[in-house]
Amino acid sequence: MNDIGAGLTRFEFRSGELRGTALALQPRSLVHRGASHVETLPLSALSAVRVEYERDARRLGWGIALVLGALFLLGISGPLGSLAGQAAQEVAGQSSGVASALAGFFRFVEALAAILPFAAAAAAAGGAALCALGWIGGTTLTVVFAGGERSYRARGRDRLLMDFAERLAESLAALER
Repeated sequence: MNDIGAGLTRFEFRSGELRGTALALQPRSLVHRGASHVETLPLSALSAVRVEYERDARRLGWGIALVLGALFLLGISGPLGSLAGQAAQEVAGQSSGVASALAGFFRFVEALAAILPFAAAAAAAGGAALCALGWIGGTTLTVVFAGGERSYRARGRDRLLMDFAERLAESLAALER
């Protein structure tokens, strides 16, 4: 990454979708630089600065749903497997073509029930990961200007991004005097 130059303060994104980019507060502008882009916003064009930390409720919800789904799959796998096994044994003694097809179907359901605990474990692991990411949340710096707004998000409660936002707000307030 190219050097942004001497500025008042700088923040580098180390994780998340903006990883590898940096924000730099210059005396009269805010610069967002990445490997393939540079965006400069003059401080005189900014009307507001907001920084907030929030947990990701959507990821938390999906994580909980996956864990509950895993518990459901685990709960039905045993009874479904034993029921299908018993039904296959009852039908296996008959010699008609329909009975043998039905016995094959019940054996298939029994095999499927044997796989359900592994699917439940995978769903529980995915759900736990989503819950963890949702709980970690993110810190978002939003700058508002006449034509819209820009949001810059870092994973977790990022104290450095909050400090950067405070310094940006101080510089913005100093310009208005």
